[in-house]
Amino acid sequence: LKLLSFDTATGSFELVREYPGTPDVSWIAFASTTRTVYVTDEMAEKVGAFALAPDLGAAAPLGYQPTGAKYPCYIRLSPKGTKLATANYGDDSVPVFNLDAATGALKADPTVLRSAHAHAAGHAHWTQWSPEADRLYAVDLGHDEVRFFPYAGGSFTGGPVTAYSTPKGAGPRHLAFHPGGRFAYLFTEYAETVTALRREADGTLTEINTLSALPADFKGSSTGAHIQLNPAGTVAYVSNRGHNSITSFAIAADGSISLKQNIACGGNWPRFFLLLGDHLIVANQESEDLVTFDVASDGTLSATGKVFKLQKPVALLPV
Repeated sequence: LKLLSFDTATGSFELVREYPGTPDVSWIAFASTTRTVYVTDEMAEKVGAFALAPDLGAAAPLGYQPTGAKYPCYIRLSPKGTKLATANYGDDSVPVFNLDAATGALKADPTVLRSAHAHAAGHAHWTQWSPEADRLYAVDLGHDEVRFFPYAGGSFTGGPVTAYSTPKGAGPRHLAFHPGGRFAYLFTEYAETVTALRREADGTLTEINTLSALPADFKGSSTGAHIQLNPAGTVAYVSNRGHNSITSFAIAADGSISLKQNIACGGNWPRFFLLLGDHLIVANQESEDLVTFDVASDGTLSATGKVFKLQKPVALLPV
């Protein structure tokens, strides 16, 4: 776990410090109320919490909790910051931990949410509460589906409910909710498609349209990684590992998408990227660098030439 400073004027990074005693992290979350950083430790099959000092000078360990399955790859805080949901890629499980209100520490004995299918065949890859906080959604790459669990009064009240199913083998990976609340956008790892979805009143998702994230003439090997929408909800961005590019889609008023741009990511294996003001920062895992792009007012990306070397970057989060 490392702390970087970012100059918004120049698009440049600087390493401020490394936090000793933190694991090799694959995903990260931050609770501003308790100044707690949560991390996944995939190989150790656990999630951990660290208290950030007010001056960011230290990250004090608050303990770990086992996730009950292999490869916890994604974590998300509940809207009120009282729970932490985890996606276990090793099966279909989504353990949800209660958090200590004062310290942010993880409590033992999570609520474990599962699919209605063979558990071992699942690969939970993403989870998040709905914008209204009345459902917890999960994306399962192994079962090719998005499902949800009704949530009220701090407890889960039913489920699982299948919200949307992709074609077999598409491998849904990550989903992003539209800031307006009416739509959602699903990115598949194997098919490398983006599907625009309309959110129905009952929590299910209805396809609007689906487009490839790769150029039509591309014949090589590539897998989808990350998806993020701009704050205005007018552009969706995705990263392509193998083709090594960022593809953007314009979002229309009816939620449908159209291809906007495909641009080289400036490195190898763009596992993650972060929209930060007028910049988009790509974390290229295999070339071990962060590459900064300028974002125009219409969402178009342009290379800045700014590259910061960093060992195996896989996740970024502003604090």
